[in-house]
Amino acid sequence: METNRPLHLKLLMTIVDRGKGQTAVNLLLADGVLFHRIVLGRGTAKTEILDLLGIGETSKDIVLTVLPEWHVHRALHKLKNTLQFDNPGHGIAFTIPISSIGGRHALAMLDAAAEPGPVSDGKENQNMVGNAKPHELIIAIVDSGHADDVMDAARPAGARGGTVLHARGASVEEAEKFFGITIQPEKEMLLILTKHEDKRAIMEAVCQAAGRSTDANGVVFSLPVEDVIGAARLLREEEA
Repeated sequence: METNRPLHLKLLMTIVDRGKGQTAVNLLLADGVLFHRIVLGRGTAKTEILDLLGIGETSKDIVLTVLPEWHVHRALHKLKNTLQFDNPGHGIAFTIPISSIGGRHALAMLDAAAEPGPVSDGKENQNMVGNAKPHELIIAIVDSGHADDVMDAARPAGARGGTVLHARGASVEEAEKFFGITIQPEKEMLLILTKHEDKRAIMEAVCQAAGRSTDANGVVFSLPVEDVIGAARLLREEEA
């Protein structure tokens, strides 16, 4: 019989240079976290920014992990220390709350995949943004080839950078009938992590430069973000 207890699961997104995604997965597997998926993407930093950070490769691994809420800080602490997320350009990780899971067997597997560890004394959470100011994940979906245009519009509004995923639209014929326009099936998804107070300006800039009435034919929305590690420059600006 399914219980009515509150759901305590989060989606952990870890973005690292290509090839390091499996290292992140192995760290979490060793800690008993079992559900992971690796998606390939690319960064949007310009050449001069890459040179400044000492980064020569923009190809990225995006690791999607579902884990119990009580396990989040332990997982972030392990990722931060092993992958050196305190150093700019080494990667970033953040969590998004999950509101529901389809099927009680899936819920039981995800919520009980790892045994609860010792209660944290809170010291390992001092550099995590989850207990400080809120952040947002802005997601823009545009026709293929327009992600860089979106980023060019988002930067003056406060965006520091983003990660591009390649996707393909579904139900294209039905969408064309609804909108009365030709919709390109090949899409790019741009993920932008930003401070909550910058969200509105960035989304307005993206809508103006790459909305439905433009060649990019884009849509944009945001999701609440809780725990964050790896945003070293963002953290320093907030503390200042």
